[in-house]
Amino acid sequence: MKREHNIVRKQHKTRYMPGLDGLRAVAVIAVIIYHLNPQILSGGFLGVDTFFVISGFLITSLLLHEYRETGRIDLKNFWIRRFKRLIPAVVFLLMVLVSYMAIFHLERLAAIKTDFIAALVYFANWWFIIEDVSYFEALEANPLKHLWSLAIEEQFYIIWPIVLLLLLVLVKRMGRIWLITFGISIVSLIIMIVLSAPFEDNSRVYFGTDTRAHSLLIGVLFAYIFPPFRLKKEIGAGSKAVLNLIGFVTLGILIYLFTFVSSSHYWIYVGGLYGIAVLTSLLIAASVHPSTFFANRLLGNPLFVFIGKRSYSLYLWHYPIIVLSNTYFVAGQVPIYVIIIQIILTFVMAEVSYRFIEQPFRRNGFKAFGFADVVNRVRLIVVGVLGIVMVLFLTGVLDDPIDNVLEDREQQRAYEEMEFTSSIKTIDQSIVNEESVRTLEPLFIGDSITVDIEDEVLYRMPYATVDGEIGRQLWDVEALIQANYANYTEPEDIVVLQLGTNGVIAVDDMQAVIDLFEEATIYVINTRSPRDWQADVNSMLNEITENNENVHLIDWFSVSEGHPEYFSNDGVHLTPLGKQVIVQEIVDVMNEVSVE
Repeated sequence: MKREHNIVRKQHKTRYMPGLDGLRAVAVIAVIIYHLNPQILSGGFLGVDTFFVISGFLITSLLLHEYRETGRIDLKNFWIRRFKRLIPAVVFLLMVLVSYMAIFHLERLAAIKTDFIAALVYFANWWFIIEDVSYFEALEANPLKHLWSLAIEEQFYIIWPIVLLLLLVLVKRMGRIWLITFGISIVSLIIMIVLSAPFEDNSRVYFGTDTRAHSLLIGVLFAYIFPPFRLKKEIGAGSKAVLNLIGFVTLGILIYLFTFVSSSHYWIYVGGLYGIAVLTSLLIAASVHPSTFFANRLLGNPLFVFIGKRSYSLYLWHYPIIVLSNTYFVAGQVPIYVIIIQIILTFVMAEVSYRFIEQPFRRNGFKAFGFADVVNRVRLIVVGVLGIVMVLFLTGVLDDPIDNVLEDREQQRAYEEMEFTSSIKTIDQSIVNEESVRTLEPLFIGDSITVDIEDEVLYRMPYATVDGEIGRQLWDVEALIQANYANYTEPEDIVVLQLGTNGVIAVDDMQAVIDLFEEATIYVINTRSPRDWQADVNSMLNEITENNENVHLIDWFSVSEGHPEYFSNDGVHLTPLGKQVIVQEIVDVMNEVSVE
Protein backbone atom coordinates (compact mmCIF):
# COMPACT_ATOMS: atom_id res chain seq x y z
CA MET A 1 0.00 0.00 0.00
CA LYS A 2 1.98 2.97 -1.26
CA ARG A 3 1.25 6.12 0.66
CA GLU A 4 2.83 9.39 1.64
CA HIS A 5 2.71 10.58 5.20
CA ASN A 6 4.06 13.74 6.78
CA ILE A 7 5.68 11.82 9.63
CA VAL A 8 7.44 9.15 7.54
CA ARG A 9 10.92 9.27 6.06
CA LYS A 10 13.59 6.75 5.17
CA GLN A 11 15.89 5.75 8.01
CA HIS A 12 18.67 3.23 7.45
CA LYS A 13 19.16 1.90 10.96
CA THR A 14 16.73 0.29 13.32
CA ARG A 15 16.27 2.05 16.63
CA TYR A 16 15.34 1.00 20.13
CA MET A 17 11.69 1.67 21.05
CA PRO A 18 11.30 1.97 24.85
CA GLY A 19 7.54 2.43 24.55
CA LEU A 20 7.22 -1.05 23.09
CA ASP A 21 9.00 -2.53 26.10
CA GLY A 22 6.66 -0.51 28.29
CA LEU A 23 3.67 -2.01 26.50
CA ARG A 24 5.15 -5.48 27.02
CA ALA A 25 5.36 -4.68 30.73
CA VAL A 26 1.66 -3.77 30.84
CA ALA A 27 0.78 -7.01 29.04
CA VAL A 28 2.88 -9.33 31.20
CA ILE A 29 1.69 -7.70 34.44
CA ALA A 30 -1.92 -8.27 33.33
CA VAL A 31 -1.25 -11.93 32.57
CA ILE A 32 0.55 -12.50 35.88
CA ILE A 33 -2.27 -10.93 37.90
CA TYR A 34 -4.82 -13.01 35.99
CA HIS A 35 -2.99 -16.22 36.84
CA LEU A 36 -2.51 -15.18 40.46
CA ASN A 37 -6.26 -14.63 40.81
CA PRO A 38 -8.57 -14.27 37.79
CA GLN A 39 -11.21 -12.61 39.95
CA ILE A 40 -8.92 -9.61 40.48
CA LEU A 41 -8.24 -9.02 36.78
CA SER A 42 -10.70 -11.21 34.90
CA GLY A 43 -9.55 -10.02 31.48
CA GLY A 44 -5.83 -10.24 32.18
CA PHE A 45 -5.57 -13.15 29.75
CA LEU A 46 -5.93 -10.53 26.98
CA GLY A 47 -2.34 -9.56 27.68
CA VAL A 48 -1.40 -12.54 25.52
CA ASP A 49 -3.21 -10.93 22.59
CA THR A 50 -1.19 -7.78 23.20
CA PHE A 51 1.97 -9.87 22.85
CA PHE A 52 0.63 -11.41 19.63
CA VAL A 53 -0.01 -8.02 18.03
CA ILE A 54 3.39 -6.71 19.16
CA SER A 55 5.11 -9.79 17.70
CA GLY A 56 3.35 -9.50 14.36
CA PHE A 57 4.14 -5.80 14.18
CA LEU A 58 7.79 -5.96 15.25
CA ILE A 59 8.83 -9.05 13.29
CA THR A 60 7.21 -7.78 10.10
CA SER A 61 8.76 -4.34 10.60
CA LEU A 62 12.22 -5.90 10.91
CA LEU A 63 11.70 -8.12 7.86
CA LEU A 64 10.38 -5.25 5.73
CA HIS A 65 13.23 -3.01 6.85
CA GLU A 66 15.76 -5.68 5.85
CA TYR A 67 14.06 -6.18 2.48
CA ARG A 68 13.97 -2.45 1.74
CA GLU A 69 17.62 -2.00 2.69
CA THR A 70 19.09 -5.12 1.06
CA GLY A 71 16.50 -6.34 -1.43
CA ARG A 72 16.34 -9.72 0.32
CA ILE A 73 15.37 -11.46 3.57
CA ASP A 74 18.01 -13.70 5.09
CA LEU A 75 15.73 -16.42 6.45
CA LYS A 76 18.57 -18.47 7.92
CA ASN A 77 19.92 -15.51 9.87
CA PHE A 78 16.41 -14.57 11.03
CA TRP A 79 15.73 -18.05 12.37
CA ILE A 80 19.13 -18.20 14.09
CA ARG A 81 18.37 -14.90 15.84
CA ARG A 82 14.97 -16.20 16.92
CA PHE A 83 16.57 -19.44 18.14
CA LYS A 84 19.14 -17.56 20.22
CA ARG A 85 16.46 -15.27 21.61
CA LEU A 86 13.80 -17.85 22.53
CA ILE A 87 15.07 -21.41 22.84
CA PRO A 88 17.65 -21.13 25.67
CA ALA A 89 15.15 -19.58 28.08
CA VAL A 90 12.55 -22.29 27.45
CA VAL A 91 15.08 -25.12 27.74
CA PHE A 92 16.43 -23.65 30.98
CA LEU A 93 12.90 -23.37 32.37
CA LEU A 94 12.12 -26.98 31.45
CA MET A 95 15.36 -28.27 32.97
CA VAL A 96 14.78 -26.44 36.25
CA LEU A 97 11.14 -27.49 36.32
CA VAL A 98 11.91 -31.18 35.83
CA SER A 99 14.64 -31.10 38.48
CA TYR A 100 12.40 -29.32 40.97
CA MET A 101 9.47 -31.66 40.37
CA ALA A 102 11.73 -34.71 40.61
CA ILE A 103 12.52 -33.63 44.17
CA PHE A 104 9.27 -32.08 45.40
CA HIS A 105 6.50 -33.22 43.04
CA LEU A 106 7.65 -36.57 41.70
CA GLU A 107 4.07 -37.87 41.60
CA ARG A 108 3.13 -35.09 39.14
CA LEU A 109 6.11 -35.53 36.85
CA ALA A 110 4.71 -38.40 34.77
CA ALA A 111 1.58 -36.39 33.96
CA ILE A 112 3.54 -33.65 32.20
CA LYS A 113 5.92 -35.77 30.12
CA THR A 114 3.99 -35.44 26.87
CA ASP A 115 3.29 -31.77 27.64
CA PHE A 116 7.02 -31.33 28.21
CA ILE A 117 7.91 -32.80 24.81
CA ALA A 118 5.20 -30.75 23.09
CA ALA A 119 6.55 -27.58 24.73
CA LEU A 120 10.10 -28.43 23.71
CA VAL A 121 9.14 -28.65 20.03
CA TYR A 122 6.68 -25.70 20.18
CA PHE A 123 3.65 -27.87 19.53
CA ALA A 124 2.03 -27.29 22.93
CA ASN A 125 -1.08 -25.49 21.70
CA TRP A 126 -2.05 -28.26 19.27
CA TRP A 127 -1.20 -30.93 21.82
CA PHE A 128 -3.60 -29.35 24.31
CA ILE A 129 -6.28 -29.32 21.62
CA ILE A 130 -5.65 -33.00 20.84
CA GLU A 131 -5.82 -33.83 24.55
CA ASP A 132 -8.98 -31.72 24.98
CA VAL A 133 -7.35 -29.60 27.67
CA SER A 134 -9.37 -26.65 28.93
CA TYR A 135 -7.48 -23.40 29.34
CA PHE A 136 -10.14 -21.94 31.63
CA GLU A 137 -11.55 -24.90 33.56
CA ALA A 138 -8.82 -27.53 33.94
CA LEU A 139 -8.54 -28.45 37.61
CA GLU A 140 -5.32 -30.46 37.47
CA ALA A 141 -2.19 -28.41 37.99
CA ASN A 142 -0.30 -28.19 34.70
CA PRO A 143 2.79 -25.99 35.02
CA LEU A 144 3.38 -25.98 31.24
CA LYS A 145 -0.05 -24.94 30.03
CA HIS A 146 0.99 -21.32 29.47
CA LEU A 147 3.47 -22.40 26.77
CA TRP A 148 0.61 -22.71 24.25
CA SER A 149 1.06 -19.05 23.30
CA LEU A 150 4.82 -19.41 22.76
CA ALA A 151 4.09 -22.34 20.46
CA ILE A 152 1.85 -20.12 18.34
CA GLU A 153 4.48 -17.40 18.18
CA GLU A 154 7.23 -19.84 17.22
CA GLN A 155 5.03 -21.34 14.50
CA PHE A 156 4.46 -17.79 13.26
CA TYR A 157 8.21 -17.08 13.24
CA ILE A 158 8.81 -20.17 11.12
CA ILE A 159 6.01 -19.72 8.60
CA TRP A 160 5.43 -15.98 8.25
CA PRO A 161 8.88 -14.88 6.96
CA ILE A 162 8.53 -17.40 4.12
CA VAL A 163 5.02 -16.18 3.30
CA LEU A 164 6.06 -12.53 3.45
CA LEU A 165 9.08 -13.12 1.22
CA LEU A 166 6.91 -14.90 -1.35
CA LEU A 167 4.42 -12.03 -1.28
CA LEU A 168 7.18 -9.44 -1.71
CA VAL A 169 8.72 -11.35 -4.62
CA LEU A 170 5.58 -12.50 -6.40
CA VAL A 171 2.98 -9.83 -5.62
CA LYS A 172 5.38 -6.92 -5.15
CA ARG A 173 2.82 -4.14 -4.70
CA MET A 174 2.33 -3.35 -1.03
CA GLY A 175 -1.34 -2.51 -1.49
CA ARG A 176 -2.11 -5.98 -2.79
CA ILE A 177 0.06 -7.60 -0.12
CA TRP A 178 -1.91 -5.68 2.50
CA LEU A 179 -5.22 -6.91 1.05
CA ILE A 180 -4.03 -10.52 0.92
CA THR A 181 -2.85 -10.36 4.53
CA PHE A 182 -6.11 -8.75 5.56
CA GLY A 183 -7.99 -11.54 3.80
CA ILE A 184 -6.02 -14.19 5.69
CA SER A 185 -6.80 -12.45 8.98
CA ILE A 186 -10.51 -12.47 8.13
CA VAL A 187 -10.34 -16.20 7.34
CA SER A 188 -8.78 -16.76 10.78
CA LEU A 189 -11.56 -14.71 12.36
CA ILE A 190 -14.25 -16.67 10.51
CA ILE A 191 -12.76 -19.98 11.69
CA MET A 192 -12.88 -18.69 15.27
CA ILE A 193 -16.50 -17.61 14.89
CA VAL A 194 -17.55 -20.92 13.33
CA LEU A 195 -15.81 -23.07 15.96
CA SER A 196 -16.89 -21.06 19.01
CA ALA A 197 -20.19 -21.37 20.84
CA PRO A 198 -21.94 -19.39 23.60
CA PHE A 199 -21.79 -20.73 27.16
CA GLU A 200 -19.34 -23.45 26.21
CA ASP A 201 -15.66 -24.03 26.84
CA ASN A 202 -14.00 -22.32 23.88
CA SER A 203 -10.50 -23.61 24.59
CA ARG A 204 -10.23 -25.03 21.05
CA VAL A 205 -10.48 -21.58 19.51
CA TYR A 206 -8.37 -20.09 22.28
CA PHE A 207 -5.47 -22.49 21.69
CA GLY A 208 -5.59 -22.83 17.90
CA THR A 209 -2.97 -21.27 15.65
CA ASP A 210 -5.61 -21.03 12.94
CA THR A 211 -8.03 -19.15 15.17
CA ARG A 212 -5.46 -16.89 16.86
CA ALA A 213 -3.48 -15.97 13.75
CA HIS A 214 -5.60 -12.88 13.20
CA SER A 215 -4.11 -11.14 16.25
CA LEU A 216 -0.60 -11.62 14.85
CA LEU A 217 -1.75 -10.55 11.40
CA ILE A 218 -3.30 -7.33 12.71
CA GLY A 219 0.20 -6.47 13.90
CA VAL A 220 1.52 -7.39 10.45
CA LEU A 221 -1.04 -5.16 8.74
CA PHE A 222 -0.12 -2.24 10.93
CA ALA A 223 3.58 -2.73 10.20
CA TYR A 224 2.79 -2.21 6.50
CA ILE A 225 1.22 1.20 7.06
CA PHE A 226 3.18 2.45 10.09
CA PRO A 227 6.80 1.31 9.66
CA PRO A 228 8.51 2.23 12.95
CA PHE A 229 12.02 2.48 11.53
CA ARG A 230 11.01 5.16 9.01
CA LEU A 231 9.30 7.55 11.40
CA LYS A 232 10.56 11.10 11.78
CA LYS A 233 12.14 11.92 15.10
CA GLU A 234 10.47 15.32 15.18
CA ILE A 235 6.89 16.06 14.18
CA GLY A 236 4.52 18.96 14.65
CA ALA A 237 2.82 19.74 17.95
CA GLY A 238 -0.56 18.78 16.50
CA SER A 239 0.66 15.34 15.42
CA LYS A 240 2.24 14.79 18.83
CA ALA A 241 -1.01 15.72 20.55
CA VAL A 242 -2.98 13.31 18.37
CA LEU A 243 -0.59 10.42 19.00
CA ASN A 244 -0.50 11.10 22.74
CA LEU A 245 -4.30 11.24 22.83
CA ILE A 246 -4.54 7.96 20.91
CA GLY A 247 -2.10 6.41 23.36
CA PHE A 248 -3.92 7.50 26.52
CA VAL A 249 -7.36 6.57 25.18
CA THR A 250 -6.38 3.15 23.84
CA LEU A 251 -4.35 2.29 26.95
CA GLY A 252 -7.30 3.28 29.11
CA ILE A 253 -9.66 1.09 27.08
CA LEU A 254 -7.22 -1.82 27.21
CA ILE A 255 -6.90 -1.58 31.00
CA TYR A 256 -10.70 -1.44 31.23
CA LEU A 257 -10.90 -4.63 29.15
CA PHE A 258 -8.25 -6.28 31.31
CA THR A 259 -10.38 -5.46 34.35
CA PHE A 260 -13.89 -6.33 33.23
CA VAL A 261 -13.80 -8.79 30.33
CA SER A 262 -14.29 -12.45 31.19
CA SER A 263 -13.19 -15.53 29.29
CA SER A 264 -16.84 -16.62 29.38
CA HIS A 265 -17.99 -13.57 27.41
CA TYR A 266 -18.99 -14.97 24.04
CA TRP A 267 -18.51 -11.69 22.16
CA ILE A 268 -14.73 -11.93 22.41
CA TYR A 269 -14.81 -15.06 20.23
CA VAL A 270 -17.05 -13.60 17.52
CA GLY A 271 -15.00 -10.54 16.66
CA GLY A 272 -14.06 -9.17 20.05
CA LEU A 273 -10.48 -10.41 20.01
CA TYR A 274 -10.11 -9.08 16.48
CA GLY A 275 -11.32 -5.65 17.60
CA ILE A 276 -9.03 -5.73 20.62
CA ALA A 277 -6.10 -6.50 18.31
CA VAL A 278 -6.99 -3.45 16.18
CA LEU A 279 -7.17 -1.35 19.34
CA THR A 280 -3.75 -2.66 20.37
CA SER A 281 -2.29 -1.71 17.00
CA LEU A 282 -3.41 1.89 17.56
CA LEU A 283 -1.81 1.74 21.00
CA ILE A 284 1.40 0.53 19.35
CA ALA A 285 1.38 3.60 17.08
CA ALA A 286 1.59 5.85 20.12
CA SER A 287 4.08 3.53 21.80
CA VAL A 288 6.71 3.40 19.06
CA HIS A 289 6.87 6.97 17.79
CA PRO A 290 10.15 8.56 18.87
CA SER A 291 8.74 12.01 19.63
CA THR A 292 5.75 11.43 21.91
CA PHE A 293 5.47 11.85 25.66
CA PHE A 294 3.36 8.70 25.78
CA ALA A 295 6.10 6.54 24.27
CA ASN A 296 9.18 8.06 25.84
CA ARG A 297 8.04 9.18 29.29
CA LEU A 298 4.95 7.17 30.20
CA LEU A 299 5.43 3.69 28.76
CA GLY A 300 9.13 4.35 28.34
CA ASN A 301 9.75 4.98 32.04
CA PRO A 302 12.69 3.03 33.52
CA LEU A 303 10.56 0.65 35.60
CA PHE A 304 8.34 -0.37 32.69
CA VAL A 305 11.34 -0.74 30.41
CA PHE A 306 13.07 -2.95 32.99
CA ILE A 307 10.00 -5.19 33.26
CA GLY A 308 9.36 -5.12 29.51
CA LYS A 309 12.86 -6.29 28.65
CA ARG A 310 12.30 -9.25 30.93
CA SER A 311 8.68 -9.85 29.92
CA TYR A 312 9.53 -13.06 28.06
CA SER A 313 11.32 -14.47 31.11
CA LEU A 314 8.58 -13.29 33.45
CA TYR A 315 5.96 -14.97 31.30
CA LEU A 316 7.93 -18.22 31.24
CA TRP A 317 8.47 -18.42 34.99
CA HIS A 318 5.36 -16.97 36.59
CA TYR A 319 2.94 -19.75 35.70
CA PRO A 320 4.86 -22.82 36.93
CA ILE A 321 5.78 -20.96 40.11
CA ILE A 322 2.12 -20.10 40.75
CA VAL A 323 0.78 -23.53 39.81
CA LEU A 324 3.26 -25.58 41.81
CA SER A 325 3.15 -23.42 44.94
CA ASN A 326 -0.66 -23.32 44.81
CA THR A 327 -0.78 -27.11 45.15
CA TYR A 328 -0.15 -26.60 48.87
CA PHE A 329 -3.24 -24.41 49.20
CA VAL A 330 -6.87 -24.28 48.13
CA ALA A 331 -7.23 -22.55 44.77
CA GLY A 332 -8.76 -19.10 45.12
CA GLN A 333 -7.90 -18.99 48.83
CA VAL A 334 -4.14 -18.60 48.67
CA PRO A 335 -2.81 -16.40 51.53
CA ILE A 336 -1.53 -12.97 50.55
CA TYR A 337 1.97 -13.73 51.84
CA VAL A 338 2.15 -16.67 49.42
CA ILE A 339 1.14 -14.42 46.52
CA ILE A 340 3.90 -11.98 47.49
CA ILE A 341 6.43 -14.83 47.58
CA GLN A 342 5.19 -16.03 44.17
CA ILE A 343 5.75 -12.57 42.69
CA ILE A 344 9.23 -12.28 44.23
CA LEU A 345 10.23 -15.76 43.01
CA THR A 346 8.94 -14.94 39.54
CA PHE A 347 11.11 -11.84 39.28
CA VAL A 348 14.14 -13.58 40.81
CA MET A 349 14.00 -16.56 38.44
CA ALA A 350 13.25 -14.30 35.47
CA GLU A 351 16.29 -12.20 36.32
CA VAL A 352 18.49 -15.29 36.68
CA SER A 353 17.29 -16.54 33.30
CA TYR A 354 17.64 -13.13 31.63
CA ARG A 355 21.05 -12.24 33.02
CA PHE A 356 22.83 -15.61 33.14
CA ILE A 357 21.22 -17.61 30.32
CA GLU A 358 19.43 -15.50 27.73
CA GLN A 359 21.71 -12.49 27.36
CA PRO A 360 25.01 -14.45 27.38
CA PHE A 361 23.65 -16.89 24.80
CA ARG A 362 22.43 -14.06 22.56
CA ARG A 363 25.86 -12.45 22.67
CA ASN A 364 28.15 -15.48 22.59
CA GLY A 365 26.08 -18.51 21.66
CA PHE A 366 27.36 -21.81 23.05
CA LYS A 367 30.64 -20.13 24.02
CA ALA A 368 28.74 -18.76 27.03
CA PHE A 369 28.89 -22.30 28.45
CA GLY A 370 32.65 -22.73 28.20
CA PHE A 371 35.61 -22.50 30.59
CA ALA A 372 36.68 -18.93 29.87
CA ASP A 373 35.93 -17.59 33.36
CA VAL A 374 34.31 -18.53 36.66
CA VAL A 375 30.82 -17.41 35.61
CA ASN A 376 30.97 -19.48 32.44
CA ARG A 377 32.18 -22.53 34.34
CA VAL A 378 29.44 -22.21 36.97
CA ARG A 379 26.87 -21.78 34.22
CA LEU A 380 28.17 -24.90 32.47
CA ILE A 381 28.05 -27.00 35.65
CA VAL A 382 24.53 -25.87 36.60
CA VAL A 383 23.11 -26.39 33.12
CA GLY A 384 24.97 -29.70 32.81
CA VAL A 385 23.48 -31.11 36.02
CA LEU A 386 19.99 -29.89 35.11
CA GLY A 387 20.42 -31.31 31.63
CA ILE A 388 21.30 -34.76 33.00
CA VAL A 389 18.08 -34.82 35.05
CA MET A 390 16.09 -33.79 31.98
CA VAL A 391 17.66 -36.58 29.90
CA LEU A 392 16.88 -39.13 32.63
CA PHE A 393 13.29 -37.91 32.61
CA LEU A 394 12.91 -38.04 28.82
CA THR A 395 14.52 -41.47 28.48
CA GLY A 396 12.25 -43.04 31.10
CA VAL A 397 14.86 -43.70 33.78
CA LEU A 398 12.67 -41.92 36.33
CA ASP A 399 9.51 -43.86 35.39
CA ASP A 400 9.85 -46.60 38.04
CA PRO A 401 10.47 -44.19 40.94
CA ILE A 402 7.50 -42.13 39.77
CA ASP A 403 5.25 -45.21 39.65
CA ASN A 404 6.31 -46.25 43.16
CA VAL A 405 5.59 -42.79 44.55
CA LEU A 406 2.21 -42.68 42.82
CA GLU A 407 1.24 -46.03 44.31
CA ASP A 408 2.32 -45.00 47.81
CA ARG A 409 0.52 -41.66 47.57
CA GLU A 410 -2.68 -43.30 46.35
CA GLN A 411 -2.70 -45.76 49.25
CA GLN A 412 -1.99 -42.99 51.73
CA ARG A 413 -4.74 -40.79 50.27
CA ALA A 414 -7.30 -43.60 50.42
CA TYR A 415 -6.39 -44.37 54.04
CA GLU A 416 -6.55 -40.70 55.11
CA GLU A 417 -9.93 -40.18 53.45
CA MET A 418 -11.33 -43.31 55.08
CA GLU A 419 -10.09 -42.18 58.49
CA PHE A 420 -11.36 -38.63 58.01
CA THR A 421 -14.74 -39.74 56.69
CA SER A 422 -15.31 -42.02 59.66
CA SER A 423 -14.26 -39.30 62.09
CA ILE A 424 -16.61 -36.58 60.83
CA LYS A 425 -19.83 -38.57 60.90
CA THR A 426 -20.64 -36.88 64.17
CA ILE A 427 -23.88 -35.09 63.35
CA ASP A 428 -26.21 -35.14 66.30
CA GLN A 429 -28.57 -38.06 65.73
CA SER A 430 -31.48 -35.91 66.82
CA ILE A 431 -30.84 -33.81 63.74
CA VAL A 432 -30.28 -36.75 61.41
CA ASN A 433 -33.44 -38.44 62.60
CA GLU A 434 -35.50 -35.24 62.60
CA GLU A 435 -38.75 -36.10 60.86
CA SER A 436 -38.81 -32.93 58.76
CA VAL A 437 -35.43 -33.85 57.29
CA ARG A 438 -35.71 -37.57 56.79
CA THR A 439 -39.12 -37.47 55.14
CA LEU A 440 -38.19 -34.89 52.51
CA GLU A 441 -38.21 -36.04 48.89
CA PRO A 442 -36.25 -33.31 47.12
CA LEU A 443 -34.88 -33.48 43.60
CA PHE A 444 -31.22 -32.45 43.28
CA ILE A 445 -29.94 -31.48 39.82
CA GLY A 446 -26.38 -30.28 39.40
CA ASP A 447 -22.83 -30.75 38.21
CA SER A 448 -19.80 -32.35 39.86
CA ILE A 449 -20.55 -30.69 43.20
CA THR A 450 -23.86 -32.54 43.28
CA VAL A 451 -21.94 -35.72 42.50
CA ASP A 452 -19.68 -34.88 45.46
CA ILE A 453 -22.51 -34.49 47.95
CA GLU A 454 -24.78 -37.34 46.80
CA ASP A 455 -23.83 -39.73 49.62
CA GLU A 456 -24.17 -37.02 52.25
CA VAL A 457 -27.56 -35.94 50.87
CA LEU A 458 -28.88 -39.51 50.92
CA TYR A 459 -27.51 -39.99 54.44
CA ARG A 460 -29.54 -36.98 55.60
CA MET A 461 -32.51 -37.35 53.22
CA PRO A 462 -32.84 -40.99 52.15
CA TYR A 463 -35.86 -40.31 49.90
CA ALA A 464 -34.07 -37.67 47.81
CA THR A 465 -33.46 -38.04 44.07
CA VAL A 466 -29.94 -36.93 43.18
CA ASP A 467 -29.04 -36.31 39.53
CA GLY A 468 -25.49 -35.00 39.25
CA GLU A 469 -23.14 -35.12 36.30
CA ILE A 470 -19.53 -34.03 35.99
CA GLY A 471 -19.16 -31.07 33.63
CA ARG A 472 -22.91 -30.45 33.38
CA GLN A 473 -23.93 -27.10 31.97
CA LEU A 474 -27.25 -25.29 32.18
CA TRP A 475 -28.19 -26.05 28.57
CA ASP A 476 -28.07 -29.76 29.40
CA VAL A 477 -30.71 -29.36 32.08
CA GLU A 478 -33.81 -28.26 30.17
CA ALA A 479 -34.08 -31.48 28.14
CA LEU A 480 -33.28 -33.52 31.26
CA ILE A 481 -36.17 -31.94 33.17
CA GLN A 482 -38.64 -32.36 30.32
CA ALA A 483 -37.69 -36.02 29.91
CA ASN A 484 -37.44 -37.14 33.54
CA TYR A 485 -38.76 -34.57 35.98
CA ALA A 486 -41.71 -32.81 34.33
CA ASN A 487 -43.96 -33.78 37.26
CA TYR A 488 -42.14 -31.55 39.76
CA THR A 489 -44.55 -28.62 39.44
CA GLU A 490 -46.52 -28.37 42.70
CA PRO A 491 -45.67 -26.25 45.77
CA GLU A 492 -44.98 -29.36 47.85
CA ASP A 493 -42.36 -30.50 45.31
CA ILE A 494 -38.83 -29.52 46.31
CA VAL A 495 -36.10 -28.92 43.73
CA VAL A 496 -32.46 -28.06 44.45
CA LEU A 497 -30.43 -26.67 41.53
CA GLN A 498 -26.64 -26.56 41.79
CA LEU A 499 -25.13 -25.18 38.58
CA GLY A 500 -22.52 -22.63 37.55
CA THR A 501 -19.30 -24.43 38.44
CA ASN A 502 -18.36 -24.90 34.79
CA GLY A 503 -19.21 -21.57 33.24
CA VAL A 504 -21.33 -18.46 33.11
CA ILE A 505 -25.13 -18.74 33.08
CA ALA A 506 -27.48 -16.30 31.36
CA VAL A 507 -30.40 -15.00 33.41
CA ASP A 508 -32.93 -15.79 30.67
CA ASP A 509 -31.69 -19.37 30.35
CA MET A 510 -31.88 -19.92 34.10
CA GLN A 511 -35.34 -18.40 34.20
CA ALA A 512 -36.46 -20.82 31.48
CA VAL A 513 -35.36 -23.73 33.68
CA ILE A 514 -37.13 -22.23 36.71
CA ASP A 515 -40.33 -21.86 34.68
CA LEU A 516 -40.34 -25.58 33.85
CA PHE A 517 -40.98 -26.33 37.53
CA GLU A 518 -43.95 -23.94 37.63
CA GLU A 519 -45.03 -23.65 41.32
CA ALA A 520 -42.49 -26.04 42.85
CA THR A 521 -40.38 -24.85 45.78
CA ILE A 522 -36.93 -24.29 44.31
CA TYR A 523 -33.55 -23.81 45.98
CA VAL A 524 -30.53 -22.57 44.05
CA ILE A 525 -27.00 -23.03 45.40
CA ASN A 526 -24.53 -20.32 44.46
CA THR A 527 -20.91 -21.10 43.71
CA ARG A 528 -17.45 -20.70 45.15
CA SER A 529 -15.02 -21.32 42.37
CA PRO A 530 -11.65 -19.70 41.59
CA ARG A 531 -12.87 -18.81 38.10
CA ASP A 532 -13.48 -15.43 36.54
CA TRP A 533 -17.20 -16.18 36.10
CA GLN A 534 -17.88 -16.75 39.81
CA ALA A 535 -19.18 -13.22 40.42
CA ASP A 536 -21.38 -13.29 37.30
CA VAL A 537 -22.96 -16.62 38.25
CA ASN A 538 -23.67 -15.53 41.82
CA SER A 539 -25.08 -12.19 40.70
CA MET A 540 -27.39 -13.99 38.27
CA LEU A 541 -28.63 -16.35 41.00
CA ASN A 542 -29.33 -13.38 43.28
CA GLU A 543 -31.40 -11.83 40.51
CA ILE A 544 -33.30 -15.07 39.92
CA THR A 545 -34.06 -15.36 43.63
CA GLU A 546 -35.32 -11.78 43.82
CA ASN A 547 -37.55 -12.18 40.76
CA ASN A 548 -39.22 -15.47 41.78
CA GLU A 549 -41.09 -15.90 45.05
CA ASN A 550 -40.77 -19.68 44.93
CA VAL A 551 -36.97 -19.60 44.51
CA HIS A 552 -34.69 -19.49 47.57
CA LEU A 553 -30.93 -18.97 47.74
CA ILE A 554 -28.56 -21.33 49.49
CA ASP A 555 -25.57 -19.03 49.97
CA TRP A 556 -22.68 -21.47 49.82
CA PHE A 557 -20.35 -18.65 48.79
CA SER A 558 -20.84 -16.86 52.12
CA VAL A 559 -20.95 -20.02 54.23
CA SER A 560 -17.62 -21.22 52.82
CA GLU A 561 -15.88 -17.85 53.14
CA GLY A 562 -12.60 -18.27 55.02
CA HIS A 563 -12.87 -22.06 55.20
CA PRO A 564 -10.26 -23.62 52.92
CA GLU A 565 -10.71 -26.87 54.85
CA TYR A 566 -14.03 -27.33 53.02
CA PHE A 567 -12.29 -27.65 49.65
CA SER A 568 -9.84 -29.87 47.84
CA ASN A 569 -6.83 -28.18 46.26
CA ASP A 570 -8.73 -27.15 43.13
CA GLY A 571 -10.83 -24.77 45.22
CA VAL A 572 -14.06 -26.18 43.75
CA HIS A 573 -14.67 -29.74 44.86
CA LEU A 574 -15.32 -30.60 48.47
CA THR A 575 -13.58 -32.43 51.26
CA PRO A 576 -15.67 -34.76 53.43
CA LEU A 577 -16.07 -31.89 55.89
CA GLY A 578 -17.14 -29.54 53.10
CA LYS A 579 -19.76 -32.03 51.91
CA GLN A 580 -21.17 -32.25 55.40
CA VAL A 581 -21.31 -28.48 55.84
CA ILE A 582 -22.99 -27.70 52.52
CA VAL A 583 -25.67 -30.34 53.06
CA GLN A 584 -26.30 -29.00 56.56
CA GLU A 585 -26.74 -25.53 55.05
CA ILE A 586 -29.23 -26.92 52.52
CA VAL A 587 -31.22 -28.55 55.33
CA ASP A 588 -31.11 -25.37 57.45
CA VAL A 589 -32.45 -23.21 54.62
CA MET A 590 -35.18 -25.75 53.85
CA ASN A 591 -36.25 -25.70 57.50
CA GLU A 592 -36.29 -21.88 57.53
CA VAL A 593 -38.47 -21.79 54.41
CA SER A 594 -40.87 -24.40 55.79
CA VAL A 595 -41.34 -22.30 58.95
CA GLU A 596 -42.15 -19.24 56.86
